[in-house]
Amino acid sequence: MISPYPVYPMTAGGKIRNVRLAKAFSELGLDVTLLTPFHFTQKRSYYEHEAFTLKQVKYPFLLHHLLTDRPFPYGYLTSFHPGLASMLRKLFHDHDIYQFEHIQFAALMNLVPSDKKVIYDAHNIEYYYNRAECKTGWVREIVGQKVFQLEKTLMERADHTFAVSAENQKKLSEMYNIDIEKISVAPNGMRELPAIHANSDKMFQRFPGLRNFNKRAIYSGSDVEHNRATVAYILDHLAPNLSEQFAFIIHGTCGRSFAKHSLDNVFFDFSEENFGDYAIPGTIGLNPVMKGSGTNLKMLHYLGHGLPVISTPFGMRGYKELKNYIIVCEPEVFAEALLNSEFPRQPDREKLYGKYSWKTIAATMKTVYEELYDDRLKAVI
Repeated sequence: MISPYPVYPMTAGGKIRNVRLAKAFSELGLDVTLLTPFHFTQKRSYYEHEAFTLKQVKYPFLLHHLLTDRPFPYGYLTSFHPGLASMLRKLFHDHDIYQFEHIQFAALMNLVPSDKKVIYDAHNIEYYYNRAECKTGWVREIVGQKVFQLEKTLMERADHTFAVSAENQKKLSEMYNIDIEKISVAPNGMRELPAIHANSDKMFQRFPGLRNFNKRAIYSGSDVEHNRATVAYILDHLAPNLSEQFAFIIHGTCGRSFAKHSLDNVFFDFSEENFGDYAIPGTIGLNPVMKGSGTNLKMLHYLGHGLPVISTPFGMRGYKELKNYIIVCEPEVFAEALLNSEFPRQPDREKLYGKYSWKTIAATMKTVYEELYDDRLKAVI
C-alpha cells in the first residue's frame, strides 16, 4: 500500500482509511507493507505492535511545507518528487500487488514489474477533489491538468480500481474511459462501536461555558480546505443566529485557523481524540458539507456514537441508504432544522457496524485480490 503522506497520527479520513485497511488486511491473513513518507510525528510507538509493516521513506518532501496549501493544494505539490523512484527501486520486487492510495506517487508505477498487479484505491475522484481545494481559477486549471493526467495514467495501468461510492465508480469509468467492470465499490468504514454515555463530566470540565446551553451541535474534521470552509459557514451563519439556543463544538484540527473567534457559543477542541466526551444526549452531529469529493467519515462516526445528524444533500454522497436516519436539508435552512426538527429513529448500531466495519470492507477487497492473483497464476501456467 503506497501512501503519498504520513499516516500517523490518524487525523484525517485518508490516513484513517490507509491504517484501518492495513490492519484489517493483516487480520485477514495478508502480508501487508504500508509505504509512507517519513515524518518526525510518525512515531514508532504508533505502529510497533501492528501486524503490518510500515516503511518510512526518508526523502525531503519540502514543497508542501514551504507553500502550506497556498496557492497550490497539498495533493498537487506532493506529486513533484524528483529522485524518489531511484530511492525506492529495490522495494518494488517483493510483493504480488501494489496498491496506490491517491495519485501523487503514480510515477512509481514504472517500478512495478510487468507481471505484478496494480490497484488504485480511489479515496476521491482526485481531479474534482484537488480542483475544489484551489482558491483561484488559474491555479485550478494548472492543478486540474496535472491531476487529471496522473489519475488517467494510474487508472489505465491499474488492474482494478476501488471507488468509495457507486457514484464515483460511474464517474471514474466515464471520465477515463475505463470498463466499469474493472471498478468496484469499497466504501469508507467505521471504527469499533463506542460505548454511549448518558453524561460527560469531562466535557463540562473542559468547557464550563457549555453548561449554559441545553442543546449542542458538533462538527468534527481534519485541517483541510473543505472542512475549513464548513467551519467558516458555522461561525458566520449558524452560531450567530443561534447564539442563545445552541452551543457549537468544533472538534479536531479543522478549527485551528479560527481559534481567535470570540463567539460565546462556540467551543474549539483541537484534539483528534475526545469526541466521545461530547457524544451524549443533547448533542447533534453536523454535516453541512458543501465542497469536497468522495465520501466523508463523519456520517458513520456520528451515527456510530448514537448522535442524531443533520446533513446537506452533498454531504450524503455515497450514503443514500442512510437517508432515513438523517435530516437532509440545504445549508440555508440548517438553523431552522436545528431548532424545529424531530429527528428520525437511529439505525441499529450493530447492523450498521456489520455493514461498514473496516474488516467487512477489507474482506470484499481481498476477494478482488484473490481473483487477480489467480489470473496471474493462470497466465504463468
